[in-house]
Amino acid sequence: MKNSEANSKARKLFNQWKKGGTAEQKEQLIKDCLSLHNVVGVYEILTDKNALKMASICSSVSFVPPFRMLMKLQKTTKSY
Repeated sequence: MKNSEANSKARKLFNQWKKGGTAEQKEQLIKDCLSLHNVVGVYEILTDKNALKMASICSSVSFVPPFRMLMKLQKTTKSY
């Protein structure tokens, strides 16, 4: 996955999350977030801002355990 593609997906997911939606749309959002999260090395190519957007989504819909998101976020921001 290219940097621009990963960052674009993160932005789209964040915008979708902000809009809200039905329960079905929320379930699809969780699946889409999890599929992006599971891409190996995705947090290394996301910008800091987009990594924080993914963490914001995770804080409300919890598509992964919080400690896993924190580990990925620390790696992205080089704060570990």
